[in-house]
Amino acid sequence: MDLLSTGDLKGILDVLSFMEEMEKTIAEFYRVCGELWTERREFWSVIEEDERQHVQHLGTMKEIVSRKPQRFEKGRPFNIMAVQTVITGIQNNIAKAKAGELKMSGALFIARDNEQSFLESKYNEVVKTEDIEYLTLVNTIVRDTVNHKAAIDREIGNIRN
Repeated sequence: MDLLSTGDLKGILDVLSFMEEMEKTIAEFYRVCGELWTERREFWSVIEEDERQHVQHLGTMKEIVSRKPQRFEKGRPFNIMAVQTVITGIQNNIAKAKAGELKMSGALFIARDNEQSFLESKYNEVVKTEDIEYLTLVNTIVRDTVNHKAAIDREIGNIRN
């Protein structure tokens, strides 16, 4: 049954809003890392920009769901409290980085954890749909996330060598 029939529209929009906030917070972490480790600023900048693009994609995804709720069904249950916990954790890591309590290697491990986290990799399960516009945006976010993890893994390898 679609989101209008089930009354799940608001809940799905709330989940997407929290995901949007999570992406903003991750982008902020990457921005701070780029400012701290200027020798790797370009690396951090590229993934920060992708995260900012994900925020825009999520805004568009919310618009699509709002315009065409009949084309969407609720996917797997999503725990908003878990998303809030992730956001708080990232905010704490931003504070640690700004306070000089993180080395670049630690920031890279945190970044990798962010990218491979359950939340980041499950965008395609929030709703069920055949809507191409929505699916294209989801697939872009998922593809970028996979690429970010690979790039971060390479950076970690460079530090260890």
